[in-house]
Amino acid sequence: MKQETKKCQNCKKEFTIESEDFNFYEKIRVPAPTFCPECRLIKRLLMRNERTLYKRKCDSCGEEKILVFPKESEYKVYCHTCFYSDDWDGQTYEKDYDFSKTFFEQYKELYDSVPRLGIAKQGFQVNSEYVNRASDVKNCYLIFASNVNEDCYYGVAYWESKNCMDCYNARKCERCYECIDCYKCNGVKYSKECNECIDSYFLNNCRNCQNCFGCTNLRNKSYCIFNKQYTREDYLATISELKLSNGAEIEKIEKEVKKESLNYVVPCIVEKHSVNVSGNWIENSKNVQNSYNCDRVEDGKYLFGVSDAKDAMDNTYWGAGSELIYESSSIGRQCSSVFFSNESWDQLVRAEYCINCFASSDLFGCVGLRKKQYCILNKQYTKEEYEELVPKIKEQMKNMPFVDNVDRTISYGEFFPSDMLPFAYNESIAQEYFPKTEKEALAEGYRWRKPDTKNYVPTMSADELPKNIKLVNDNITSEIIACAHEGKCNEQCTTAFKIVFNELQFYRANNIPLPKLCPNCRHYERLLKRQPIKLWHRQCMCDKENHIHGANVCETEFETSYAPDRPEIVYCEKCYQQEVY
Repeated sequence: MKQETKKCQNCKKEFTIESEDFNFYEKIRVPAPTFCPECRLIKRLLMRNERTLYKRKCDSCGEEKILVFPKESEYKVYCHTCFYSDDWDGQTYEKDYDFSKTFFEQYKELYDSVPRLGIAKQGFQVNSEYVNRASDVKNCYLIFASNVNEDCYYGVAYWESKNCMDCYNARKCERCYECIDCYKCNGVKYSKECNECIDSYFLNNCRNCQNCFGCTNLRNKSYCIFNKQYTREDYLATISELKLSNGAEIEKIEKEVKKESLNYVVPCIVEKHSVNVSGNWIENSKNVQNSYNCDRVEDGKYLFGVSDAKDAMDNTYWGAGSELIYESSSIGRQCSSVFFSNESWDQLVRAEYCINCFASSDLFGCVGLRKKQYCILNKQYTKEEYEELVPKIKEQMKNMPFVDNVDRTISYGEFFPSDMLPFAYNESIAQEYFPKTEKEALAEGYRWRKPDTKNYVPTMSADELPKNIKLVNDNITSEIIACAHEGKCNEQCTTAFKIVFNELQFYRANNIPLPKLCPNCRHYERLLKRQPIKLWHRQCMCDKENHIHGANVCETEFETSYAPDRPEIVYCEKCYQQEVY
């Protein structure tokens, strides 16, 4: 088919379905979507709560645990140990299919009756109770979506890192603080998109640099300040004069660095070893379009956080050897032909509309099944019965669609309706990447959860904190510090926070001033330093005569996450490489 323009059911904006999209839909035998790519992504992100934790009792063992569902939830929530135990079987909740009701009505009844996984953890967890979606971690606190880490505090996407704090996407890093999208860095602070840098401050897109300060786009340099070369002695003398242990001085330097960095070019896309890709933060991939945070992906589109996968579209998180995944979230470990599903892994094959199903095949509309085959609404069928009934259900879903709470029509081929999404908008990571106000979220049919009433009273304001870490004594760990945002932001502010002892030791060891914001607000501040999950069509801004385009301005066009009204100087990949490398 040729490309087609549609109007999104949700935001009412027009979007285009390309001919290659139709080829994929035909390949997996699903109809084209009626929601635009951004609204589809938001719904999938609403299935994932990473950072909103609650202390509540497990509905199986009765022990108080840290889980992602609040205690007033109307359904059963099991801790990790109880959920994976053999003490219960999802098939005991089976339902006969009723053609007088819509599919989603029946599915919601099943979904609300089956116990839910209260927190996602894998591997060993040593002294790391306050983590979620983390595996093989030791001495970690409030880190999320992270694997194989030790002594890391606050942040998201730590991978094989040690002794780091307040970072987003720090891979194989050590002694790093307030770093974003950094790889193999050691002793780096307040930096972004850096690889293999050591003992440096305020770097932006630098590679293999050591003892540098406030630099942008440097390669293989040492002892530079704002891209100017110094001798070792002059560099160390200049840095020693800076008051890097003073919070007010750090804020001043950050503003100066941000202003200075605008004098340097930025690449239209952050990619590495990839061919024919668009989006941002893509590595080792081929034929991947409009996708973000992806690694080792082939033939994909509209992806977010996918690693080691192929033939995927509208897929959010994980992969691990999976293929033919569509409109799903958190699907991984050798899964295949999984559509409209969430939180399912370990060789799940030929499954549609499934949640928390593992090591199974040929499932339709199932919840909480393990090692099963040919099930519908958790009920067992023969192969012949299953293959006869599923097409009838799909046809009924088209002829008897579900109408959600804001009159959007959801039939076969669409993701779960907003009525069924497990988290409130402001509990999920949708709020992090596509922030909305309570009024906006409710208007689009999503839930909003009022923050729990806090029973603590701050004992110190952020402005009362010692301005220099050298003036902080151990008593700070007993203080309740009021967040500088005072809950007036839209960043899930906790209004107050504490400094734990290991955290204080990190600040002292690294000469870092105490933070003025709560962990949530700090996390949102880091996200604001990244480009948005959105693309604009632009032309390269390069006019350098020594580049490949000669005396004329570069006419290369591209898709980039830098909006046209942003102040950065955006180059195409070739011009950026000629300028920087």
